[in-house]
Amino acid sequence: MNRDIIEKFPNQRKRQKDFKCSIGFAMTVIGSKWRAIILWHILKNDPIRYGELKKSIPNISHKVLSQELKSLEMDGLIERIAYTTIPPKVEYIPTDRGKSLENILTELCLWGKKYMNS
Repeated sequence: MNRDIIEKFPNQRKRQKDFKCSIGFAMTVIGSKWRAIILWHILKNDPIRYGELKKSIPNISHKVLSQELKSLEMDGLIERIAYTTIPPKVEYIPTDRGKSLENILTELCLWGKKYMNS
């Protein structure tokens, strides 16, 4: 892994040491119950506000959504844009790193549909 990326995202250094296999590392980044779903909605509705995201994923709690958004931002997959307006406005957009997962998530979605219908 590129040293600049590790220094920019210090959580990745620890996770990288935990796995000998790159798929294990990748799954720690996108593999929680909600992360891929959240990222999928951000990719498909760029930009998206918190309330719209919550409506798109009704079974997720506010606490978990907030925690996962912070984690996705710390991992460099999304960017949080806060506007200094009244009332305050926040939008989430995918970063280039997040966008690089779009094809993978699309394939997972297609596989899931096929598997659910078999």
